[in-house]
Amino acid sequence: MHTIGVYLIFAAVALRGVVVFIDNPNLSAVIGFLVAYGLFLFAGTWMIRHQVFGLTDSKKLQLVYLLLQSSLAIGLLAISPPKDFFALLFIPLSLDAVSFFGRRYGFICIAFFSLAMTGTLLFSDEGQLFGLAMGALYSGMCFLFGGYAHQVQRAEAAHEQNQRTYNELQMAHRQLQGYADQVASLAVEHERNRLARDLHDSVTQTVFSMNLAAQSARLLLDKRSSPVDKEPPFDMASPLRTTPRTSGQLLRLEELSANALREIQSLVSQLRPCSVAEEGLPTALRRLADERLARDGLQVSLEVRGDGTLSEAAVTGLYSIAHEALTNVLKHSGSREAIIRLNLDDNASCLEIEDRGRGFDPQADLKQRGHLGLAGMSERAHEIGWNLSVESQHGQGTRIRVTRNQARGPE
Repeated sequence: MHTIGVYLIFAAVALRGVVVFIDNPNLSAVIGFLVAYGLFLFAGTWMIRHQVFGLTDSKKLQLVYLLLQSSLAIGLLAISPPKDFFALLFIPLSLDAVSFFGRRYGFICIAFFSLAMTGTLLFSDEGQLFGLAMGALYSGMCFLFGGYAHQVQRAEAAHEQNQRTYNELQMAHRQLQGYADQVASLAVEHERNRLARDLHDSVTQTVFSMNLAAQSARLLLDKRSSPVDKEPPFDMASPLRTTPRTSGQLLRLEELSANALREIQSLVSQLRPCSVAEEGLPTALRRLADERLARDGLQVSLEVRGDGTLSEAAVTGLYSIAHEALTNVLKHSGSREAIIRLNLDDNASCLEIEDRGRGFDPQADLKQRGHLGLAGMSERAHEIGWNLSVESQHGQGTRIRVTRNQARGPE
């Protein structure tokens, strides 16, 4: 709408100028000035649209543009006989001045336009008083449109700020959603471990005791019914006359309890899977790489060197860092390949996660919101006494390196 309005003002002034000077010998000069003004106007609009004015040293280019356009407008005002409506050409220049230089310096430019207009109109055929009145009128219009440009600037800046805030909130929402999923996973794992512990401490012991009782009962019955037993035979009417059947049932009970015990132990092992510390960091990282490939299509290469040992806390912390780093690769890098390098040499232990994605500027981007994953990895590294560093450049991927704090010594 701003561009259309500017073009309409220029078209109206040009048409009026041609009509007024149609029989004047200065018609060719008027047309020449108007054509030059129009060409510069179109060129300025093109440069604004393609952000040429946003490049280095753009202020000088903007100032030259305003000086040329204002000179053409003053030239049109000075053509005999002078016509005040050519002063309308300063309105687009007032809009551009405030857009280029802001409110303070833009209004200084408008003040210069006003002095130039008023000084030229003082020499009009209608007299100095008329020229002064028209100069004041057109100056007021220029300041009015300059104020409008300033309000448009503020509205656009507020819109951009709102958009940035919206994007940051979206990123924070995704981060919080990820943390909520992690909390839910931890809660599920905690509940699974609790159930496994309860099964092991209650039902398993009960079934095991049933098995022992059945074995003991069968042994006693076999002993009482043995032909070498010295005790008098039992009365045929007594309950022990069914000793063979009872022994068989107890044997069956023993088998059932043994099967139940094996099934419960299997369930317990499924509810409480092997921990990362138990299976070892290299094995856990291989399993993580296989899971990422199957679930997310991320191709992870694992390189392991050395055979040193790490503490349980270090193994758990490094595994969590690798897990979060691969998640960041999927979310932000734009790459489907990553490399994990694990060095277990006692003197040079380190973990590296590298990708060849789009990368970023760590010094600038980490100061903004939306990098809670990197902050969490740094905190985990600090908790286990290791140091985390991030190396990245735009278009050259990212490498996260976690090294043991040498002051702590080998674990």
